[in-house]
Amino acid sequence: MTAELTARTELGSADDQLALRARDGDTRAFDTLVRRYESRLLRFALRMLNDATDAEDVLQWTFVRAYRGLRAYRPGGYFSSWIYRIALNECRRRMKTRGRQQQCTTDLDAELPAASKQEPQSVVIAGDRNRMIREAVYALPAHYREVIVLFYFDDLSVEELAQAMGISVSAAKVRLHRGRARLGAALEGRL
Repeated sequence: MTAELTARTELGSADDQLALRARDGDTRAFDTLVRRYESRLLRFALRMLNDATDAEDVLQWTFVRAYRGLRAYRPGGYFSSWIYRIALNECRRRMKTRGRQQQCTTDLDAELPAASKQEPQSVVIAGDRNRMIREAVYALPAHYREVIVLFYFDDLSVEELAQAMGISVSAAKVRLHRGRARLGAALEGRL
């Protein structure tokens, strides 16, 4: 646990240093940040929007807005929270303009490798379980879905997701608790 926290803190300070260098005009530093975050942010946008085209647009606009906003970036928090907040705001913008929610088709576990050596029956059962979880997550109200996705699928700490969402740590804990409760109630008896 301590090693994980130390690694996260060191990565955070490395990201802060890259962001400061990018703010001072070092385009290679910004390219490094893009490479570090593009797959994570794309998966996040896919989970939030459930549409690959919209997710790619959100990813592009996130980096455009991040680059333009570097002048205002202040280290001391987590760079990951800052960029996730931009991505979250872009997702919210996209959902608002779209005005509707599409049927679930995106797998929340898309980054996991396919199980090629498993028994066919266990693959089908796992696929059904993932589909039920995916549908239950997408059925949550947006403010609960956001914390569930950020915490469980993007591995942000409660502090990081609170910063990304612009809410207090205690509010993030409450939303996470209530989101888990709603998710558990929705899945009760189905898994």
